[in-house]
Amino acid sequence: MASERIAKHRAAVLRPILELEERGEPISAAIGDAAWELGLAKSHTWSLYRRLRENDARVTALELDRRGPKPGSKRIAQDVEIIIDESLQRYYLVRERSSFLRIWREIRAECEARGFQPPTRKTVKARLDAMDQRAVIRKRRGAEEADKVFAARPGRLEVSTPLEVVQIDHTTADIILVDHVNRRPLARPYLTVAIDVATRIVLGAYVTFDEPSVLSIALCLDHCVRRKSVHVPGTLEEVVWPTAGIPKAIHVDNAQEFHSDAFKMACEDWGITVEYRPLGGKHYGGHVERLIGTTMGAVHVLPGTTQSSIVEKGDYDSEKHAALTLIEFEDWLHLEICRYHNTVHEALGRTPLSAWADLGGDTAGRQVVDVEAFRTSFLPFEWRKLGRTGVTLFGVHYWSDVFASLVGRRQGKVQVKYDPRDLSQVWVIIDDGRVISARYRDLSHPQISLWESRRARKEWQDKHGGRINERVLFHLIDAQRRLAEAARQKTRTARLENERGARLPRHQPRRDPSREMFAIDTGNPDLPTYEIDEFNDPRRKN
Repeated sequence: MASERIAKHRAAVLRPILELEERGEPISAAIGDAAWELGLAKSHTWSLYRRLRENDARVTALELDRRGPKPGSKRIAQDVEIIIDESLQRYYLVRERSSFLRIWREIRAECEARGFQPPTRKTVKARLDAMDQRAVIRKRRGAEEADKVFAARPGRLEVSTPLEVVQIDHTTADIILVDHVNRRPLARPYLTVAIDVATRIVLGAYVTFDEPSVLSIALCLDHCVRRKSVHVPGTLEEVVWPTAGIPKAIHVDNAQEFHSDAFKMACEDWGITVEYRPLGGKHYGGHVERLIGTTMGAVHVLPGTTQSSIVEKGDYDSEKHAALTLIEFEDWLHLEICRYHNTVHEALGRTPLSAWADLGGDTAGRQVVDVEAFRTSFLPFEWRKLGRTGVTLFGVHYWSDVFASLVGRRQGKVQVKYDPRDLSQVWVIIDDGRVISARYRDLSHPQISLWESRRARKEWQDKHGGRINERVLFHLIDAQRRLAEAARQKTRTARLENERGARLPRHQPRRDPSREMFAIDTGNPDLPTYEIDEFNDPRRKN
């Protein structure tokens, strides 16, 4: 082709000049001679020469149909390309934002030190412009700033029906609480909140000292489906919290507990759609986050508040002024939510409670008849084999009389659901979907928590190894409880554990072993047996 022939001719004329330049000799006169030979202007010849030099003297760089290098294209020495790339990654694409001019000078110095022809400023800028600009801003300014510039912004979440969409999220409350015995400072509690998007009603809330988990979600949703009222301290008055129902869809973030099998299976079971926040989509879930922010603002007036930042806290001693227990804080939170429900919401133009009533919240969704079944379905579970002696969970045997009719019917492994706060009862889901409540096989065992069980089993494993006997497990837990009681006033950890024990499920009364008569574990082969003497009545005739 003519263009190729011309390009070859131009390359043949210009290549000797490259050798002159490499030897350090002046090339201006040689460029002039080349321009006369090629019949081109000297400026055009200079342009062709630079193109040839930057592309390793390749003929294709001089073809007539080319219109110069594309932005970001790489037509310089590979070693120089590596220096440019490494320098940009090391000095430019970092949060310590050096200027581009400084980076270019670093690249030139590095090339000159290695004996390479340094790139021009325009060449380095072209490499930078060819990069993904969202990635550049993310590395220099952070993901949030990058999202502000590049992330898609869908329209507002328009929901017109109560219970159509409920958002759930966790946060750490900006307050330090005290224990209920000595009222000494303990820790900041965790708060799980569920808000109805259409009405901004708070459907449910749960407060705990334990980090967010499947249990937190279960108890928050349990609160959502129950009819609620709040007692006003110091009075006989109760404030009505008349909102309840099963959400049609739940919007959550990507926390591990929201991806648990227990949560997803329970939602599927109750016909609840789960939608996850897109990774990096911080603007999603804004309704519940704004509510949490409002609630945290109210917390800042309470004694023991940590405020939202060190600057705002100043020299305020949060631990010194801490005064509320977990239960007292929960009662305050419920009253604060009821106050919020009766305050005009700017986006709604009315109170959330009015919006709930106007939009037919009481009839908008399904109501739960068996609230205990709903709560149980969201509890964590383990798969266990149902055998002749019942099921075993965390080293403890459980039995129900219903199991007798199921033995030998090839049930396989069954779901065993449990409440980590109270392991004295579990719920076994068999093949036909029935839920069977089972208790300790040995009813003389005291109520224990999963945390106590784990601690005792770890102590045994560290000292002896192997599996721990059920009886030894309860002996260890009893010993640990005695030690914890002795240390309760000395360590915050022990007092925190004591708070866990005090926070039993409110639907289950505290057991008083001294008032109970216990059944005997007839399946225990270690129990002593006694001979039975036959009583002969002299009045009885043979």
